[in-house]
Amino acid sequence: MNIGVKLQRIKEENLIWVVYFFIIIAALLSNAYEAYFLKTKDYHQQKIFKTLNITIFCVAFFIYLYFVVISYQNIQELKETSTKKEVLSVHIQLIASLLFLVAGGLSIWAEINKDDFDIGVI
Repeated sequence: MNIGVKLQRIKEENLIWVVYFFIIIAALLSNAYEAYFLKTKDYHQQKIFKTLNITIFCVAFFIYLYFVVISYQNIQELKETSTKKEVLSVHIQLIASLLFLVAGGLSIWAEINKDDFDIGVI
């Protein structure tokens, strides 16, 4: 992989870190709405925090999808002269990215289908 491609990927990853910053803010806001809902049973607050959570999970899902695509591209760029260690490393990165993608998809599904908001609350 040439230096230009690596530098472009670093720029894209920097953007992803900025997006994660906003995800953190949205998650904190969602938790505040959820806490208010649990105290007051105001179902408008419930809708807000559920929508925030689904949005957060969807954004994360697309970030994970980006990493799956990058990992797949890395496999495609392997050369016949690549060492076994390099080949193994790139394939493990793809597997890890796929697992994150699956987990993200399951998290979206769980949040959309969750009805009992007292589950897991101490």
